[in-house]
Amino acid sequence: MPDAHALPAVLRPGPHEHGLASGDHDALAESIALGWELFGKLASSADLDAPSRRDGWLGRDVVARVGLWPFARGLEDLLEDARSGEANTQSSEELDHAILDRTAGLPESEIHASVDAAAAYTKDWLAGDGPATWGLVPTSSPLGPLPLLTVVHAMNFQLAVTALDLEPCGADVSDELLDLGVVALLDTAGALAARAHVTGTFTARTPGLTLGIGSHAGRWRTREVPAERWLGPGVDTSQRVLLNAASGRVSASSLYRSGELQVHDLPGLIRLAPALEGVPGIPPLGAVGRALHVVDAVGGLLGRFRR
Repeated sequence: MPDAHALPAVLRPGPHEHGLASGDHDALAESIALGWELFGKLASSADLDAPSRRDGWLGRDVVARVGLWPFARGLEDLLEDARSGEANTQSSEELDHAILDRTAGLPESEIHASVDAAAAYTKDWLAGDGPATWGLVPTSSPLGPLPLLTVVHAMNFQLAVTALDLEPCGADVSDELLDLGVVALLDTAGALAARAHVTGTFTARTPGLTLGIGSHAGRWRTREVPAERWLGPGVDTSQRVLLNAASGRVSASSLYRSGELQVHDLPGLIRLAPALEGVPGIPPLGAVGRALHVVDAVGGLLGRFRR
């Protein structure tokens, strides 16, 4: 295994570092709460009866999947998995379809209320001792076992992708929400690389944010890095393109070929692909696709905060 000192110092994880989940909990809680706030405002301005970007899905369908419902798995289940030590891979595909069936025809006000409830429930948990007590304990996710607080934070990625899905419904997606989604994307990618005991770095440079992750020996660091120089392999693109590629909404390979997604150090990027081997929910893609679809299955996190 390469030595940790092969990594640039700014991205070299400390002995007990687990990305943003092991850092400033107050700051992370604020960013998670902000993601929910921005999404809630955006969803309330959209026409939920209009078709969304997802083929065959109305706006109400994609919004309902992030709401809090009494018949669906949620944050309490994540906590129970952490407490029991039985973290595993938790697919939500069947559950998501059940939610769509059971929310079809509900008044729009109930759809919005479910999002408000999810936001409030998450915010309340973040304000207590939960993050300090359970934040680093593995829980179930569509990507397999990951730290609980990393899974909670990953929801910002899904909210940003869902916001983009709502654009045909009249939603105006802010760069602020997209930036939050990129941070959650990269932090989750770091968690996967650390779980696979990969030693390496990855940088995403977008117009308003340059973020890097460094992984070594089961630990990872997520941090803003200087935009003027590359620290290992990475991509240069817009937030929108990066989120669309990672969520599988648009083919990463086609974006690469068109030049919308510029890759730095392609061989280095390909060497990171083993971090994805055997990760549930990530399809067999080409080398560039695998490296860029690191948290494609985070889409399955949609609805994780329902109970």
